[in-house]
Amino acid sequence: MTTYPLSESATIYSVDASGAASSDILGQGTLEDCVAIVAGLSADKQKSISIQMDSLDLQFGPQEAGELLHFLREESAGLSNNEIIEIKSSDL
Repeated sequence: MTTYPLSESATIYSVDASGAASSDILGQGTLEDCVAIVAGLSADKQKSISIQMDSLDLQFGPQEAGELLHFLREESAGLSNNEIIEIKSSDL
């Protein structure tokens, strides 16, 4: 199972031809916000971005960002905290 830190802050950067992130910031917000911003970019621009987590040593290059975008489109949001509590309470 893949997990993503969707509620953690992240920044979108342009990448150069070598794949290195530049100082050009294209957007900021939670990882989920950043993926939504990337989804609104042209296909060519999507191939030249990097999403870097602000507080975690984690980054998503163009391919990983595309996979993350696909994941968020295909997967459900999962259980909310309240739904988890209800399940735990019903087991007692």
